[in-house]
Amino acid sequence: MDLSSLTKKILFGNFMFVACCMAYLAWWSVAFRPGYQPPAGLSEVLIGITALLGITGLVFVIEGCAQAASPVPYVRIIGAGAAVLIILTFVTMVLMHRMVTTELLLIVFWTCMEICVLCALCGQAVYSKSNIATLSIVVILAASASMVSYMKYYDLEPMVAFYDGMVPLALFAIVTCLISVLPLQNHRK
Repeated sequence: MDLSSLTKKILFGNFMFVACCMAYLAWWSVAFRPGYQPPAGLSEVLIGITALLGITGLVFVIEGCAQAASPVPYVRIIGAGAAVLIILTFVTMVLMHRMVTTELLLIVFWTCMEICVLCALCGQAVYSKSNIATLSIVVILAASASMVSYMKYYDLEPMVAFYDGMVPLALFAIVTCLISVLPLQNHRK
């Protein structure tokens, strides 16, 4: 199988998200480590790099997905994500009495983006429908585990919470990398 330029664009965007997660982990470890005072400007530089990698990844993924056929219309995926975000915001605030933070948006956004990527790669004949079903379950399991970490964060001791906050980022990096590496492995065969 020869990877098209469109597939390469989508995979590059996804690899930028892996790098974004790694930069975000670096920022988190500097900005939120209990008892640690980072050198002046380090936190700002790391979050700037994180944002740059994330925006770059987003641009490539959006451009690639916009040109790729999909077995599921992207608008349905995004609509479902918006509905899930509204429900989770309600559950978080009203039922769980927890402050809503950016991480909730990022968990839902990442989930929707990776399902869009899987559908685009299916449209490019990189993944079969059964592959995207299986990998979508992996994405949803990672998002669910991330939600558990998100919900537990404020109930934990500071050092445990510090490590708990890294769980979603590590899971996103691993799953995004898996989704992006498998087509390259298949390409080599």
